[in-house]
Parts: sequence; structure tokens; C-alpha cells
Amino acid sequence: MTTNTAGNAAATAAGIGQADRSGGTSVLLQDLSRVFGTTRALDGLSIEMAPGELVALLGPSGCGKTTALRIVAGFESADAGSVMIDGKDISSVPASRRDMGMVFQSYSLFPNMSALDNVAFGLRMRKLGTAQRRQRAGELLDMVGLADQASQYPHQLSGGQQQRVALARALAIEPRVLLLDEPLSALDAKVRLQLREQIRTLQQRLGTTTLFVTHDQEEALSMADRVGVMRQGKLEQIAAPDELYEDPATAFVAEFVGIMNRIPGELQGSGTVSVLGGAVPVRGESPADQAVDVLVRPEGLTMQVGPNGNGIVTTRNFLGSVTRVGVLLDGDVAVQVDKSSSEAAALTPGTSVSVSLPAQPVLVAPRR
Repeated sequence: MTTNTAGNAAATAAGIGQADRSGGTSVLLQDLSRVFGTTRALDGLSIEMAPGELVALLGPSGCGKTTALRIVAGFESADAGSVMIDGKDISSVPASRRDMGMVFQSYSLFPNMSALDNVAFGLRMRKLGTAQRRQRAGELLDMVGLADQASQYPHQLSGGQQQRVALARALAIEPRVLLLDEPLSALDAKVRLQLREQIRTLQQRLGTTTLFVTHDQEEALSMADRVGVMRQGKLEQIAAPDELYEDPATAFVAEFVGIMNRIPGELQGSGTVSVLGGAVPVRGESPADQAVDVLVRPEGLTMQVGPNGNGIVTTRNFLGSVTRVGVLLDGDVAVQVDKSSSEAAALTPGTSVSVSLPAQPVLVAPRR
């Protein structure tokens, strides 16, 4: 995304969509349930979205996130529950009348139409005059950096360009809600990074309430105002990305989002757990009468070089300013520890180290 594109976008945004979040649309998914045969795809899902907010639904395959999106779009019907838009129940409103824009994983462009005509298609369905819809479509293509490709057909465009055309087409009708169904998963890494930044920039500028489904946690954490982690049709937690990472509500969220070490521990009667030769407080509930693992992220462990340690360095993975060091602890427990790359330079495989935990609350889970 070039500076010129961003400038053009700012110049045309006022005439294309809402100028800020205050003009956006509120969305409420209330106790949604959906069963397919013996599979409960959604089990009482409730999410409230503020006007102009971008919420990402994240979870493993089969968790129900796509089903939730399709119910909001009107492509599926819930067995129970409701979808509220600005306080009005639209559960019985056909998809064609819900005033929503949708971008799919597949680009779904009309192959016999130019980029401009693809973007203008929804406006033609809304009976806008030829000159007005062509002007509007041109403005949207300019916003996504494709003004020079307006006359080209889908087969003449790259995958990233086609997906930007699809995004422009969804935004052209000024939808009350924008729905994104894993729109970046078919693109290569570099294009995916560029496009997710562009989508986020446009969404914030236009103030369009957006529901984004993805299985890619990096996309969810980098783009969304809040991320909802789903499991077996239920919402495990919904929170801002930093809160989700730093303060996961459940062991499932802790392990699904980011890298998490499992280290055997022993519960104490005082709400603490003994681990790595020390005792730390337990955060939240702990399983009764069960062996437990302590959950801790690589940056949550401390490590010192020295003889007679409790671990041996096995691997180093350079990540820029940070190096992720693999350590095999006593008892054949493998963990990963993040160190600054300058400090990690001397940590060659075979180095004896002592790994410990600071005295901060930790999550515990039943031992695997």
C-alpha cells in the first residue's frame, strides 16, 4: 500500500462510507444454536459488536465460526437465537435484504466483467445510474490502489489484486455490516500481510462494523479490535488481542493463541503450585485431585547459564531481536524460552542452564 493510495483513500472516503465509528451499526448475536445431524455447530453463541468494531472469530476447523458468519449473512438459519442489527431482529430477513457486504476466500469475481464493472455490479442491482455507479466504482478501486487496473479482467489480475476488487465490490454498496470469510487464506504470505493492513485501514476509515472469520491467529490478533476464540460451538473468550494473549481465560485459549509451554507441577493446599523448584500462585480455578501442568509462555520463563542446572539447550531459533531457545528439562520435559538475541548468542546446544518461573500467577490444566 503506497502513500499515494492512502492519500487518495482519505480524499474519497467521505463520499463512500461512514466517516467514523459513531455512524456504524451495532450487531448482536444472541444465544445462537445450530445443529447439523448429530453435530452441534453452535451452542448458545452470544456476541455483541459495537458500531464500527472489527471482531475476529478464531478457532480450529469445525468450531462453528463459519456457521456463525453464514447465519449473520442470512445464508443459514439458526435453530434458536436471533441476529439483531441496530436493535432490530433480522433473523427472518432474506440475505438479499440484509444490506451486508461479504468477501469470501475465493474471489468470486465475474470473469466476463472488468474490475470496474465487477465493483459496480451491486450498484447496478440497486438501480444507480450508469455515470454515478461508474464514478463510485472508480473511487473504490482508487481506494484499494487499483485505479490503473479498472479495465482489466480477473484473469489479468494477480490473486491479491482480485481480492482487492472483491473488497471494493463489497464496500461499494456501503453495507451496514462487512463479513469477511477467510479472505486472505489463498494468498501468499507477503500479499496477505499487505492486504490485511489495507483492509484494516479501510475498515477503520469507513467505520464499517466488520465480522472476520479466520483460522490464522496472527491475522486475528493484528487486525481485530476484539478476538473471539471458539471451541465446539461455544465462545471460550472474547477480548482485545493483548488481553487474550496475556490473560487467557481458559487453558484452551492459552494454548490456541500463541506458543505455550506445559511444565509438570504439583498443586499445594494454599492456592499455589510447585514447579521448577519453586512455588507460584495459581490463577483462576485449578482441577481438584488431578495431576496438573503449569502453562507458561516462552517469554514468561527465566533462564541462566551455569553448571548443575535443570536443563540443557537443544535448539536455537533466531527471530530477529528475540531468539527462541529450546531446552530439555530434567524429566525429559521440552520447553521454549525467549531470550534477547544478543544474550542467546552464547547458548549453544549442550549448554547447561537453569530455567525458573517468576512468582506470578499462572494457569494450570489437567496433565496430559
